[in-house]
Amino acid sequence: MVLTVIVALVSSLFLSACGKKEEKIVSIGEQFGLAYAPLEIMKSKGFLEDALEKRGLDIKVQWKKLGNTSAIREAMLSGDLDIGFTAIPPFLIGKDKGMDWRIIAGISKTSVSLVTKDPSLDSISDLKDSHRIMLPQPGSIQHILLMMAAEKEVKSASAFDGQLLSMAHPDGVTAFISGNSDLLHFTTPPYLQEELENGGRILLDGRESFGGDFTFIVGICQERVFKDAEVYESFKEALVKTMEYMQSDTDGTLAVLSEAYEYETGELENYLSDGTTTFGTGVEGLDTFVEFMERNGLISSELKDKELFWEQDAK
Repeated sequence: MVLTVIVALVSSLFLSACGKKEEKIVSIGEQFGLAYAPLEIMKSKGFLEDALEKRGLDIKVQWKKLGNTSAIREAMLSGDLDIGFTAIPPFLIGKDKGMDWRIIAGISKTSVSLVTKDPSLDSISDLKDSHRIMLPQPGSIQHILLMMAAEKEVKSASAFDGQLLSMAHPDGVTAFISGNSDLLHFTTPPYLQEELENGGRILLDGRESFGGDFTFIVGICQERVFKDAEVYESFKEALVKTMEYMQSDTDGTLAVLSEAYEYETGELENYLSDGTTTFGTGVEGLDTFVEFMERNGLISSELKDKELFWEQDAK
């Protein structure tokens, strides 16, 4: 009798497990700053869910906030992330090291600036060994822009590599405001404005270092996502819808971003109305990054022969 009950119970559990539908998830990874604002809009408005539902797909959208591109790469390798957002240089480094990811589209351009509180500094050539530069990680766009400036000003692109501190932007702004003048922070809006309002000043502007305009953030995915055509097309559709919404509904956009970034709408309006942060799906500056990084040994010459976009019209 006892054996019969046990067998019946096991059979019941087995059938229950077999009958349970496995939930399908598309996971999207972003980082910190206003440059990722379109993703906050897409998340809040449910544009990706709408695009998936329109195609009859029962897929849950999962959003993850990650500290740097290394975390995005590891999450993609483990299968925990489907679509990620990063700056161009770390994307190139990962591609050169064998990641099968390519660019889907760009999402933003923005100010990237090295901020200091030290009154003795007029340029990066004045930096002393005691100064420390906070940025997301070596190989980040901030690091590459610093290298570009160092190559021009002190004739050595790697001159300040020994003075880097890896730190996510929210932690960096806290350390900058509370720390001494030996700490500098290479950052972006809204953290940039917060530091400028708390005794900081710009020592190095990223556009000057680069020599012009460039796309700051691109969306990337691996081949397995690109080949899942309905999911891939759903995301592209949602991204276009997001950009259209941001252009047509300023008040709605500010309301979403105010909640997401915990800033007053008036502050955000000022940050976004100065023209230094713009949003769009084009990609600019890629060739300049490739040339500089290859010349300085950060990527191999073989990268030029690799396809960097999933679709030609994304360029």
